[in-house]
Amino acid sequence: MERRQYLQHLEADGEALAAAGRKAPKAHVGSCPEWHMADLVGHLARVHRWANQLVATGATGYQKGPDCPTEGFDGLMAWYDEGLDELLATFAATDLEAPVWNWADRGPGPARFWARRMAHETSVHRWDAQAAAGTPQPISPELAADGIDEYLGFVTRWLARDPIAGLEGTLHLHATDGEGEWSMQLRPDGLDVVREHRKADAAIRAPGSDLLLWLVNRVPVDSPGFEVFGQRELIDLWGKLKF
Repeated sequence: MERRQYLQHLEADGEALAAAGRKAPKAHVGSCPEWHMADLVGHLARVHRWANQLVATGATGYQKGPDCPTEGFDGLMAWYDEGLDELLATFAATDLEAPVWNWADRGPGPARFWARRMAHETSVHRWDAQAAAGTPQPISPELAADGIDEYLGFVTRWLARDPIAGLEGTLHLHATDGEGEWSMQLRPDGLDVVREHRKADAAIRAPGSDLLLWLVNRVPVDSPGFEVFGQRELIDLWGKLKF
């Protein structure tokens, strides 16, 4: 995906999250059970401002992000809105090939990492907020497919650093609302992914949004819209992983 697409999704999902927050300011966030709406908004507001700080300063090492204000929910929402606007402006003006520190590389990498990461972070938390407010809308198929690509790339790195005993087999994901297929060879210390159809020990078919939300532990695989084939124990094992 290109910068323009990431920024369009970031802006739309960011504004939709704010609308859900204002609709249900005291709601419990069921998909993040330790949070209420203020916790969710505060988390994303801090992350937006932290990413903006890193990219705007061209940081090549870790920097601590800001703390939330304490003026109550209205003040928090205003702080969130301002931070989103600043982040969009920074991404629009930045050379996305410029080196900026990120947590995945544990060092500098192209600044586009943050434009992509903030689009996906915001889309999933927008879904969290809308689900808490009672009106969840799916993530767009194009963005969901890119989010699956991104997330599986992270899992590959995480497993290399922290192997998980017993993680063995092949898993195939098929998005039913777009050109998205992922065939995975799972190992305790790694994950090989190809974007094509292959027979696997287990397979899941669902809209791309649902596949991404399942991968990040938002919805169970028994939800409406999912079709599951093959070794259910492998699918259940993945569902228990908390990366």
